[in-house]
Amino acid sequence: MIGVPGAYLRRPLSVFSVSKGVVEFVYKVVGRGTEALSEMKAGEEINVLGPLGNGYEAGLLKNGQKPVFMAGGTGIASLNFLAARIDRAGTLLYGAKTKGEMICLEVFRKKGWDIETATEDGSAGKKGFVTELLEDHLPGLASGRNVLFACGPHAMIENAGKISKKSGFSFWASFEEKMACGTGLCQGCVTEINGEYVRVCKEGPVFKI
Repeated sequence: MIGVPGAYLRRPLSVFSVSKGVVEFVYKVVGRGTEALSEMKAGEEINVLGPLGNGYEAGLLKNGQKPVFMAGGTGIASLNFLAARIDRAGTLLYGAKTKGEMICLEVFRKKGWDIETATEDGSAGKKGFVTELLEDHLPGLASGRNVLFACGPHAMIENAGKISKKSGFSFWASFEEKMACGTGLCQGCVTEINGEYVRVCKEGPVFKI
């Protein structure tokens, strides 16, 4: 939870990377808080509360299993942090509204990942939604050879959930949600997941779907 100058509430951000004492975050300017964050200068102090919540569990991949990441927009941030913790490259399915909103692809290329993209306007990759890229990977997911990890808008995860129920596989998803406290006290981020109402900041943000 990042404290932004001039903003009453902190902003929830996923960790993008941690290296040599430096923690990096990726965000998109969408409102007053993130705009103020983008205007900060190097050397200015910032208030951070965290780490909070529950992330992807270590050791989720068994021997021989291949990771498949599905990211929407800035959802690629938490998946990059996960990629740094696993010992093998996989496939990244990445979607955005337009090519100009795609970020961090070069990081995954350097790690040896296969990358498939989709944009709503057709400016990069397949024209459509990123969930449409799942089709080619369903045999591997249903058989357990592949494991799906996802982070992005609710609609993306909801559609992936419908596909998983039809195809017979489970996956891990990190939910994007507005948060006020980040500790579960205010219950402002309560969302229905798997038929139960849960606090995304406390019980999540990562859930098995």
